[in-house]
Amino acid sequence: MTDLADRPDVSPELRLVPHAFREAFGRSAEGVWYAPGVVPLMPGMSVCARWGAIVAGERRTDRMLELVSINRPAEPVRVPLNETVDLPKWARPVAGIVKRLEPTGATLLCSVDLPAGSGLSSPNALACVAAIALRDLGRPDLSDDDLLALIAECAPHAEAAFAGHTTGLNLDGTSVLVIDTRLRSDTPVTVVDYPTSDFPGTDNPSTRLTVFHRAQTSTREQDLAVAAALDAGADGASMLVDEPGRPVAALADPTRISTVRAYVSDAFRSAELRVPRYLTVRPAAGAVRITA
Repeated sequence: MTDLADRPDVSPELRLVPHAFREAFGRSAEGVWYAPGVVPLMPGMSVCARWGAIVAGERRTDRMLELVSINRPAEPVRVPLNETVDLPKWARPVAGIVKRLEPTGATLLCSVDLPAGSGLSSPNALACVAAIALRDLGRPDLSDDDLLALIAECAPHAEAAFAGHTTGLNLDGTSVLVIDTRLRSDTPVTVVDYPTSDFPGTDNPSTRLTVFHRAQTSTREQDLAVAAALDAGADGASMLVDEPGRPVAALADPTRISTVRAYVSDAFRSAELRVPRYLTVRPAAGAVRITA
């Protein structure tokens, strides 16, 4: 079988990770897996993005965990599974999964193509892709439902990442713009459980999103982005919870996305703030094993 790293019909980002595995360890990986980033619009409403996490890996039987990150090449991990050690921050989502699945050992080379805190739940993506990799390598009889039950605590958006596309809303004719305000904070965000369905007109996801935002304790940057997006004609907008970032999401007609971006950027310049970064998210497939 041709190594995924050598297949020209596969996208470059999927070839990169197994190629890096082969370069690092001198052999091909047993498998390659992918999990999408999730935009958690509000409780019960989310969208999967094509950006996410990819893992190439192989099983071990020596009770050792070896982790390498393309994003953090200077922070490799090689530890016995029964030892409690202080791991690099990037590896902690994987460690949480290892604790729950209790494999006999594994070597995983990881890549995450979205920044932490930018609005796409990158630790969740890494946890999910590690979960399906470790399940396939060591516990192939474990169903998706049982796997989700095991990892729910350390991957809060796992169900959405496994399902793919959208959860709790229909985006026909609507685009999702994720606005990374570039603000980072170590202060945890507490989400107010707000019954948006109690308000007239909130059957519309865009309206619910804006009502949800107004009930939360948001930052100045998030409020500025939401207000500018709505002024530009977005149908709805809200802060997102994606620690340590303070991002925002806006729902808008595809023809309005460039206008929303321009309005938000102008508002930040006027406030003497760094101009945000933007991602236009189209619903993508869920977590999957790439190799047979």
